[in-house]
Amino acid sequence: MSRLLLRVERILRGLTRLSGGLSGLGMVLMILLVFGNMAARYLLGSGAVWLQELELYLLAFTVMTGFAYAMSHDDHVRIDVLSTYFSRVGKLWLDSLTMLLVAIPTSLLILFYAWPYMAVSYVRGEGSPNAGGMPWLFLPKAMILVGFALVLAEALRQLLSGGRRLVFHYRGPRRRPVPER
Repeated sequence: MSRLLLRVERILRGLTRLSGGLSGLGMVLMILLVFGNMAARYLLGSGAVWLQELELYLLAFTVMTGFAYAMSHDDHVRIDVLSTYFSRVGKLWLDSLTMLLVAIPTSLLILFYAWPYMAVSYVRGEGSPNAGGMPWLFLPKAMILVGFALVLAEALRQLLSGGRRLVFHYRGPRRRPVPER
């Protein structure tokens, strides 16, 4: 059973690393696109509305894929007022309970409400209200689903990792039985 949990943990860690790489790639593409749009507008005197809106699509992609990666490295907004007074084991308990009672339920709730929000946009064929704007307005809305699915995966990984470390802490090191003489 522990091997299965370790394997699940590794798969979830790989998913989080992939999301971080995709987020970084999205950021590079967005910077290049903003620079290109500015150059086209100020140097050439022209620009396209759909390219400006593509910046927002890339922003949604970058932010929503970056959440889980930031969470995996503790680079997210966090209130450490209480945890500074905790021992290492107390912090493990706090982190595990936070994942179990806050991150996982919140992610599930957002996924539950974001699905119809995105689905209605897809069914209606929503596009940009601006002339010459981007079609497929459901794509940035779908990024809410992707982002919080990744947050859910990372929260599960952290819960598994914290639980594993707590079990090993309380179980203690395995001692070899002393042979009787």
